Amino acid sequence: MDMNAEGKVFPPYEFLIERGKIREFADALEDPNPIYRNPKYAAESSLGKILAPPTFVRTFLYESRDSVEALQVSDWSYIVHGEQNFEYFGPVFAGDVLTGQDRIIEMYQKKSRRAGILNFVVIESTFHNQLKEKVIVARRTLIETEIRIEENSPGKELEP
Repeated sequence: MDMNAEGKVFPPYEFLIERGKIREFADALEDPNPIYRNPKYAAESSLGKILAPPTFVRTFLYESRDSVEALQVSDWSYIVHGEQNFEYFGPVFAGDVLTGQDRIIEMYQKKSRRAGILNFVVIESTFHNQLKEKVIVARRTLIETEIRIEENSPGKELEP
């Protein structure tokens, strides 16, 4: 992993928030709240529209070609998802068009007894709706292990 990628900002991307995808996501969460699926209920609510569940934008977070190239990871099988958090500024509704932009906000290393040197990268994704209002900031931490975790199962000798 290129530990000099900190600070890189990537091109914006946009996507439509679809009502059917909101319903599918709520179903996957086993959340029966009608605000996620019932247009009549949503229209009569104080929000007035079908609302996306809080972590819905996670379905759009992935490592873009630009971030993959910037990180220069040689083998993605050594990458694990370490952490995810969200900061909310406004609601996301069915029909919204969100524009996201990613940047690498932090990179650091730690030493691990089980997995060798760990390279951490924190990627921040900021989302604005079609009205240019910031609605969500999502941060995810990727960890590159020096030794594959499955190769380091209990009872297996570690290489120095």
